[in-house]
Amino acid sequence: MAVRDNTGYLALLIEYTRLVVEGIVNSNYMLEVEAIKSLGDVYLKRGMETRDTTGLTKATALYNTALARCEGVQGRVTLIHRLLYMARIRQKTKTGKKIPKRRVQQQQQQSHDSLSRDVSMTSPNTDVREVKGYQSMSYEEYLATGDHALTDGKLDVAEQNFASALRLIHNPSKPDRGKEAECLCRLGDVYVQRSQRTKEGRKFTQAAALYNAAIARTDGEKHSLTKILQQVEQSFLHYTANVETKHVPCDSALCHKKRLQEMRTRAKSQLQAIDQQLNPYQYNEDDPAMITVEAERAEAVKGLFKNITKDRQSFIHDLVNECIGALGPPPCKYAFIGLGSQATELVTPYSDLEFAILIEEGKDNEDTRRYFVTLTHYLNLKVINLGETILPAMAIPSLNDFLSEDQTKNWFFDSVTPRGFAFDGFMPWASKTPFGRDQTRIKAPVSLIQTPAEMAKFQRLDVSLGEGYHLSDILRRVVFLTGEEALVATYMAKLNGIIRSDLVAGFQSRLSAFQIVWDNSEQFLSLKPTGQLLNVKKDIYRFPGIAIEVLALCCQITLASAWDIIDKLRKTEKIHEENATHLTVLTSISAELRLRTYLHNGG
Repeated sequence: MAVRDNTGYLALLIEYTRLVVEGIVNSNYMLEVEAIKSLGDVYLKRGMETRDTTGLTKATALYNTALARCEGVQGRVTLIHRLLYMARIRQKTKTGKKIPKRRVQQQQQQSHDSLSRDVSMTSPNTDVREVKGYQSMSYEEYLATGDHALTDGKLDVAEQNFASALRLIHNPSKPDRGKEAECLCRLGDVYVQRSQRTKEGRKFTQAAALYNAAIARTDGEKHSLTKILQQVEQSFLHYTANVETKHVPCDSALCHKKRLQEMRTRAKSQLQAIDQQLNPYQYNEDDPAMITVEAERAEAVKGLFKNITKDRQSFIHDLVNECIGALGPPPCKYAFIGLGSQATELVTPYSDLEFAILIEEGKDNEDTRRYFVTLTHYLNLKVINLGETILPAMAIPSLNDFLSEDQTKNWFFDSVTPRGFAFDGFMPWASKTPFGRDQTRIKAPVSLIQTPAEMAKFQRLDVSLGEGYHLSDILRRVVFLTGEEALVATYMAKLNGIIRSDLVAGFQSRLSAFQIVWDNSEQFLSLKPTGQLLNVKKDIYRFPGIAIEVLALCCQITLASAWDIIDKLRKTEKIHEENATHLTVLTSISAELRLRTYLHNGG
């Protein structure tokens, strides 16, 4: 094909454009793809003759558009071949080197055989970047290609291109908030369409997380995105929950955010009051008054954390009831049980939400599980709309594929979205929510929606060893959040029965304690005073918590609250009165430092 003058050039553009329109009107995808590819050829030839990079850019965009629509393997071979060839042309243009015409045919033939092998191994949705790791498109070209694919309903292709655009400009240390928001909104559009197709609740929550991440990066008008989030919630109720609702209150998320902020303000003011009334640091270290005031301050901090725990329990209770009000009554008795710091009463107003669901014995069936999975997704949707769920926690495969052994597929770091009140993440090593853990390469999936008897089985030695001790440890210390409190009592009775049933169970507790110490020994043995900043959670807060947990395991105490465990150790004379006071002071100092840090950082 030759483009000798402007008249012939324009005539070809007009003719191929007409063929593109004809292909679209008649749903003739083959004609459409061939015409778009031919338009790219025209721009490529013109760009090579005039050395005009604009023509080369247009050719690249057209080839990618054709690739997004092409379904035949041979056609994709040809298009990917053109894209790689285009990348060479553009590179030579940038360096000022001219490609001799006699080499063009040779280069094409050299790449064709290897390309054929590469493409034959790819799926129709394979991004051209993945073939030999070649990157040939600009940020704008990725967005344009993704937009075309999204319009055509090719969601995998659209997601891949939007994610590639985001990756191209992603810089955690200096984020381009405007461009990141642009990509995240488009990815949100992909997940809305995907969730409506699949009716999967998790896809809706991923869409909501993407839009909220975009809001966090938007300085101007956020009203349009807020309206979209309302539509996402309404679509979730329609497609996933089979509930028809005409209206989702626009101020619902605002009310929840306000209540959460009031909780944080209250904690801050209580800390200030403790500072004013009980300051042991005004005394010399050898002054007896210092010891007395220090113990009194520890008791005051203990009271503060018990108040925060109750505030969060009330907040979660109301959120759950709001969800149930929309979904309809549960099919059986249930209980939400808090895990982690919610159970130990060391939780902050910024801590993750870790919990499980107990369901009535004899009612564990598909309908029951479907209801509580949907309820958990809806609760997660409301929590995400608080705007404090970072994107990696949602395990969106194109951004953070935690199940892949290829570390390059876990690349997105969310340095902008506030880190605060959110579900425990979907990462395999986290997942302390009713969803449990997905299937991994070495472990079967785990659900944390169970009857009391089944949930208690995680304490059995064989199950603990198979899962790793952390899951059994965290399910040993629980607190009632909402629902039927009697189910929690039943669970604790069954759990204690397994733990105290025989010598093997006692051995398990000590083995679990040893495992905890072993897992953290390197950190504790190597911690020396330095002039560097410390991670308050890892370097300060974690040690007292582990000390109390190990003591509880060795003494077979199954109380959840760290404060209550210390009292139990004192009352049963497992530790002396003075050491109990020291342990209380140590715990209060570490918990207070963590709370102060979170309040100061706002997350």
